[in-house]
Amino acid sequence: MISSSGVSARRLTVTLGIGALALTACSGPPPAQEPTGDVAEQAWTMLVGDHPLDQTVAYIYSLALNSREAPTVVESREQDLAELVELLGEQEEDEGSQILLSRTMSLAEALDPESYAELTSQAEEALAPAASAEELTELVEAGLEGAELLEPSAGVLSNSMAVTSITAELHDISSDADSPEDPAFAQACDEFELGVREGLPDPGPLLEDLYGCEPAEIVEGSEAELIQMLINAEIEAALLTSSHPQISQNALISLDDTERAFPEEQFVTVVDSGIAEEAPDVVEEISEALDAEALVTLRQLIDGEDGLEPQEAAEYWLVDNDYIAEPEGWG
Repeated sequence: MISSSGVSARRLTVTLGIGALALTACSGPPPAQEPTGDVAEQAWTMLVGDHPLDQTVAYIYSLALNSREAPTVVESREQDLAELVELLGEQEEDEGSQILLSRTMSLAEALDPESYAELTSQAEEALAPAASAEELTELVEAGLEGAELLEPSAGVLSNSMAVTSITAELHDISSDADSPEDPAFAQACDEFELGVREGLPDPGPLLEDLYGCEPAEIVEGSEAELIQMLINAEIEAALLTSSHPQISQNALISLDDTERAFPEEQFVTVVDSGIAEEAPDVVEEISEALDAEALVTLRQLIDGEDGLEPQEAAEYWLVDNDYIAEPEGWG
């Protein structure tokens, strides 16, 4: 959880960063004004789901586009991803065009369920590593019609097995272990109730074959639910994205999925083919800047009851990285 003092400290850090930029830059970054009125009605619409991290990333792209005279608004939609892709290009020319911000695993499954299932089953049957971020991105690109994939985020959402220090001590799991391949973990795992984040393929077979881990029970839940269950000793281990801020904040021991039993994914922007060539260079710049470190920072900004709202977190990150000017009356 981020305390109010933590938020203030971040604001101070950003403010100091802005001051340094003012001293070293002659012109400074452009402002990012959200479109209103008639401009908003004709603006590009960035569609995104309801996950706070996804929305934060969407606002980063949107605000950066607005700063480069490409009016864009963010809309959260609960529709099926395949349906959202179909929406691309359906608006009339004077109503603006659309962009979809998504993670590649869910998007690949929505666009081409058969190919996604085949890719997943091949890994399970051959006891081979799960789909890489690149393979999922290629699957997404192959499934698009009337839309184009822009540069994916540099940061990859990989997976880690998290255990508490108490569990590690009880089962002689070294705090220096960097993978579930640790023999002590494999031996203890047979007694564990293991939590797995939602949306991943069946973890049982690959955990057993790649890590010698056959949990007593496997439960599925959101990452927030699994973290709480782990802290409350309701489960002994939890499979989470490696960048989850609660791993470090709760001093959990994180064992990386080095054998890639589970798919890795990236954030991608899918655009109406009619505007692909009009997208400013800043879109590619943002994608390159959204590396693993940036994703950790963003998740820290929005984490907990005192975390920032997605749009505010996006503004802080963009200002701190010199993509946009500090909003008027901000801070």
